[in-house]
Amino acid sequence: MGNIYTSKVFINEEMHRAVKEVLDSGIFIFGKKTKEFEQRFAELVGTKYAIAISNGTTAIEVVLLSLGIGKSDEVIVPSHTAFPTIEPILRVGAKPVFVDIDERYYTLDPKLAEAAITPKTKAIIPVHLYGQATDIAPLKALCQKHHLFLIEDCCQAHHALYHGQPVGSFGVAGCFSFYPSKNITVCGEGGMIVTNDPKVERTCHILLHHGQDGTYNHVLLGNNYRLSELHCALGLEQLKQVEYFTRRRREIAALYTQALQDVSGIISFPEEASYARHVYHLYVIRVPAAQRSRIMEELKTEGIFCGIHYPIACHQQKALLTLFPEQPTLPITEKIIHEILTLPIYPLLKDEEVLMICEKLKRIMNNS
Repeated sequence: MGNIYTSKVFINEEMHRAVKEVLDSGIFIFGKKTKEFEQRFAELVGTKYAIAISNGTTAIEVVLLSLGIGKSDEVIVPSHTAFPTIEPILRVGAKPVFVDIDERYYTLDPKLAEAAITPKTKAIIPVHLYGQATDIAPLKALCQKHHLFLIEDCCQAHHALYHGQPVGSFGVAGCFSFYPSKNITVCGEGGMIVTNDPKVERTCHILLHHGQDGTYNHVLLGNNYRLSELHCALGLEQLKQVEYFTRRRREIAALYTQALQDVSGIISFPEEASYARHVYHLYVIRVPAAQRSRIMEELKTEGIFCGIHYPIACHQQKALLTLFPEQPTLPITEKIIHEILTLPIYPLLKDEEVLMICEKLKRIMNNS
């Protein structure tokens, strides 16, 4: 048995054939694969529109630009997320205002969000982290009450549900990533914006194509955020597997939780909220902070590579502090970042591999 990594890309013969079809067509930008990928993805999420884009980070940035959010504006966001959630806010000149998370689900705590609203607040960006849906209803109510935009970061939550409805369909827009580790990938960089707002859809399309409204008619200061026809062809084939991907990830998560129940020292396991369908982009447990490095190193010597998502909170990152040195204390975020440990999870992972990982982790922790 070879090394086991945190993630692994699913590739089948249909994906190989899809790439060849694009290569044979000679059309590599804005072809039929792009249009079909957008259409199928909109159907998956249940929105009127989907816009294929270069990656999940630029998806958030383009949505912010389409809404006119920029200098002197504030955006409420969790700190426990990948820094690419925060970068677009900084890129447009706005200020991220950090709110702590719910300790059980690792998502933005709606009860804390209202206190963070100021006259400068323009939007809230909840992150459906690790595949778990944020408790979106109270945040949506808060946005309606204070006339704010709700922008969903769904980059880790393809096919996740909130009260039976797909994430990405609740706010003014939802943003997805197709990075190689994601639940759906295009085997490289890629992203998608989904929305029901025709103005947002139109503006986003213009912005991602050099600000053009028609050939050589530049009406906005945009950029080149296009997604290639090759990537869209791969994404279409991945979409056909999404039911299997979700089912398999949930099976693996259940197997982990069952097999590790009697392991001493594990502080917590991932929990599925009553309102959610968790799609387990990541399977994150918590272990004693003093033991985490040793656990990871011992597993690595056994050929099992784990991860930490994320070891430094966004409000503690140097790139952020250089611009906004005054940051809040976030007790839950600042505690759990020292305890979280990501175990391997991907559809191709076999049951016997999961059980082997559990046995090795059990032996390491029971010998501590």
